[in-house]
Amino acid sequence: MKEELVLELSGVSRQFGAVRALTNVSFECRAGEIHALVGENGSGKSTLLGIASGFVDPDLGTVRIGGHKLRTDSPALARKLGLAMAYQETSLVLAEPVKNNLFLATPPEMRPPYWRRKKWARRQLAEFDLDLELFPDAPAGFLTFADRQLFEVAKALATNPKVLLLDEPTTALGPDEVEALHRTIKQCATQGIGVVYVSHRLPEVLEIADRITVLRDGEYQGTFDAHKTSEEQLVELIVGRPFDSAFPHRAATTTEPEDVLVVEGLQGEAFGPVSFTLLSGEVVGLAGAEGNGQAALLDTLAGRTPPKAGRVECVGKDLALISTHEAVAAGIQLLPGDRKHQALMGVLGVRVNATIQSLNKFSVSGILRRRSERKGVRSLVEQLEIRTPSLEQPVEFLSGGNAQKVSVSRTFLREPAVILAFEPTQGVDVGSRFDIYKALRTRIDEGAAMLVKSSDPIELAGLCDRVLVMSRGQIVEEIPGEELTELRIVESIVRGPGMSKAARSPLGVAMPTASSAEGTES
Repeated sequence: MKEELVLELSGVSRQFGAVRALTNVSFECRAGEIHALVGENGSGKSTLLGIASGFVDPDLGTVRIGGHKLRTDSPALARKLGLAMAYQETSLVLAEPVKNNLFLATPPEMRPPYWRRKKWARRQLAEFDLDLELFPDAPAGFLTFADRQLFEVAKALATNPKVLLLDEPTTALGPDEVEALHRTIKQCATQGIGVVYVSHRLPEVLEIADRITVLRDGEYQGTFDAHKTSEEQLVELIVGRPFDSAFPHRAATTTEPEDVLVVEGLQGEAFGPVSFTLLSGEVVGLAGAEGNGQAALLDTLAGRTPPKAGRVECVGKDLALISTHEAVAAGIQLLPGDRKHQALMGVLGVRVNATIQSLNKFSVSGILRRRSERKGVRSLVEQLEIRTPSLEQPVEFLSGGNAQKVSVSRTFLREPAVILAFEPTQGVDVGSRFDIYKALRTRIDEGAAMLVKSSDPIELAGLCDRVLVMSRGQIVEEIPGEELTELRIVESIVRGPGMSKAARSPLGVAMPTASSAEGTES
């Protein structure tokens, strides 16, 4: 007997102007199945979800939910037929209490009496490990980003759906929250709910999914058994090129490397003392469980928080690091992890965001030469393969990968001596990661040095020349280039002071085996 299909899209196509988002794509999700949908930004995933949920009208093709045909452009009917969706950008009314948000998101026939909504909300949210002392009277705006994301899933499940669409549900979550969410998703599947799981995090996809469908440039690349598919195979299907090109090779050089950044006995609010040296043309990684001083160290080196003690020298000049202006003037450039709030101005265009720190490069006697500025930015857009309809496109409308490329473009215009990269590919699709790695390596090969903090040991192993492992605010080990593997980095983290060899990985996953430690991509 054929398994029940809770969601079925047949021959779906959609075009926006000259851009073909989907071409004759078919997709299905069975009852009790976790079906992952993966692909680069711009591959058509969001359009497919929009069509499935009734928010986007397909040019061709049909949608069936629970065996019933969905009329075009009808979100209310999609929900009535049993489809629910948790959005990446949460759909909360931040000024309203949690109980009201949950009440409004639930169909009228499923709501409790208005005066009983508080007790009802507590019962609905109990399984999500949220702080019930705050719930359900706290305004949604008081929740952390992680709790907002979990609450978005809770709202969707409150409708008792047949099929649940999850769009990047773990972007804002740490390892513990991811584990809690995955438990809930698996429980939904055991209850017969079909789950469509969209994520850039391939290890998570392989861990939780039953089947995986791959899209590339709006076209269907196939559906695969998750338990018989490797990360390498997925990467090649997603980007259309061999996996071994993920990390660019270091260019050969005949010049002797020089000390670019010298740190001696540096202490800050949550770290220290630490001492190390960065050489020209070198990438050094910072590894460690979250909260062990890596972020605080980068903040201090960038001049965002003043040091308590120690000495920092950049290109032969001693720095006090009492302001970001001093650090930038000395040649230190920070690539923040929170692009949306700390790196880019979302309402402004690509051109303005790229050149905001380098206007003097395009000015004569204080007058900005707009033609020269556009020419310079256009060249960078082509070099970094930034997908944007124009140089004036607000960056808030770009994908995460393209927005990060705009941030990286500043390092080409300012030409800093030291790049401080905080989670440089967080929330970025696989294809854009390759472009970002290539761009950063280009700057390093030109003589810059980079200190990169990443929670991804695969990224550190593939990108770095050596890795410094931090624990309790101090550097406890240095891993040289010839020993850099995912396994070696994770082992160094979990065997730090106060942790046993058998401890769980700080990444929230089981320790990798030797056979899986090398040659994988997240």
